[in-house]
Amino acid sequence: MVKIKNIRKIDLALITILAAAGIARYWALNFGLPDLWCRPDENQIVGIITSPLRFFHPGRFNYPSLYKYIVLCLYGLYYLFVLIADRYISMADFIKRFLLDPAPFYLIARSLTAFLGTMTVFIVYKISKSLFDRRTALISSLFMSLAYLHVRDSHFGVADVPMTFFIMCAMLFLVNSYNRKDLKNYILAGIFAGLATSTKYAGILLVVPMCIVHILNIANKKDLKVTAFLDRRMLFFLITMAGAFLLGTPFALLDFYKFVSDLLFESGYLNYGHGIVLGRGWAYHLWFSLFFGLGGSLWFASLLGIVVLAKTDVRKASVLCSFPLVYYIFMGKGYNVLLRYSIPIIPFLCITAAVFIIFLSNRLAAGFKHRTNSIITYSLAILIILPSAYNVMRFDRLLGEKDNRLVAAEWINENLAEDSSIYVAGFIYGKPRLFPTVEALEREDREIIEKILTENKERGTDEKNIKRFRLIKSYREGNALPQYIITEESPLIVYSQIPETIKNLLKDSYHLKKSFEAIKVNNKENLFDQQDAFYIPFVGFQDIQRPGPNLYIYEKN
Repeated sequence: MVKIKNIRKIDLALITILAAAGIARYWALNFGLPDLWCRPDENQIVGIITSPLRFFHPGRFNYPSLYKYIVLCLYGLYYLFVLIADRYISMADFIKRFLLDPAPFYLIARSLTAFLGTMTVFIVYKISKSLFDRRTALISSLFMSLAYLHVRDSHFGVADVPMTFFIMCAMLFLVNSYNRKDLKNYILAGIFAGLATSTKYAGILLVVPMCIVHILNIANKKDLKVTAFLDRRMLFFLITMAGAFLLGTPFALLDFYKFVSDLLFESGYLNYGHGIVLGRGWAYHLWFSLFFGLGGSLWFASLLGIVVLAKTDVRKASVLCSFPLVYYIFMGKGYNVLLRYSIPIIPFLCITAAVFIIFLSNRLAAGFKHRTNSIITYSLAILIILPSAYNVMRFDRLLGEKDNRLVAAEWINENLAEDSSIYVAGFIYGKPRLFPTVEALEREDREIIEKILTENKERGTDEKNIKRFRLIKSYREGNALPQYIITEESPLIVYSQIPETIKNLLKDSYHLKKSFEAIKVNNKENLFDQQDAFYIPFVGFQDIQRPGPNLYIYEKN
């Protein structure tokens, strides 16, 4: 009877943690919609809706295709729902619905990511319980439920959080393979390792912890040979991993040369800064991505936990920490340091942080009763997670505000005539959603550029610079200068630059008609992911009213 009560208490605690994780991740899931460019890279996943027209070929292999196919399956269920509700709708009409109103499709992809992000908390609990005990597992899952960077990216339909889910599923069965040494867990580990690799290629690094587990499993054999390393368990792991990868990314084989070409490009792409060089990843991710992504206290506890685990049980340390170590080495070698690249490391650090909390509480509560030990343990855990939880709260609150690009677009659509000639200076990510009924010219407006070059020839205009910051959307009449020019301003150095030629043109021929200010640009407390066109600060949240850049509408004199 006592055992049943304990189980109920533990279940209640876990359910509470999972509920908190779900609320944190599902909050403000409709961020930015119907603007489709508020979160870069989502369009690469959601665009799989058009894949039936390409016979399910993903088009590009910058991502493997598993996550896209899962999203496509959900779209299939959505199609059946629409079919039943509307009685009849053709596939062509269904895709046309996506083109006219893609918001439901984005919400489906985002909901899937939020679900997998929440379930990762449960998998962290299972891994910690298998390696250590239930108390460590509860603290690990608590840390994971409110780990800021993971919560942040669980809101978007991109592949990093889903890959992390599959990585942790593979790690669960890797740990079981270490504990039980049976073929079943090797096979399950291989399946999930293949699914992780088929979500993002970094999942292939799971081979490293599997090799370590297998070495530990055969280390006590008297007749140890090289051939023992490739016994049937390891062979089945490799075979099932390859099979699961090809199941999720079949065109890696069917379009092999395109796959290899894109894979080599992506591998080289990691070595270069994405628009701006912020330093090599080894230092940047440690002191920026992970420090602020976990909160200083959780980050510090996780590093101490690695030391404690290495000293107390080097075997478990090698099993648990080998993947994040090799992933960190691989990820950090280049100058492409997007914050989301750190996400797969976060669950492991949450576990090692829990290991440190248990170690510390045992020292502090030595000689006290078990109840006192528990009070100290959970009090420490709450104190450790507070900075991260605070950032989660501020981020979710800000994410729920209407995006400044939508606010500006509503004003434009209500106050400017649809036949107005308008162009937006800057990148596509910062533009407001303009008149949907006017056909946009998605090309360089050569007449306007040539006029600018002529008028500013004496000022040393750089034509290459103008091409780089070319017009994204252009609405114009004849060859005249546009009636309105829209510019953006934000702390994002790369994405919010306006060429001097445009600034001079505004000074000479335009006046400010309307401004939409969302953030105080010069506030140094706000730190952004400078390589990502995401207009919400990663750190700070000071002097900011809503997501998005400041937008200014100028009218011709």
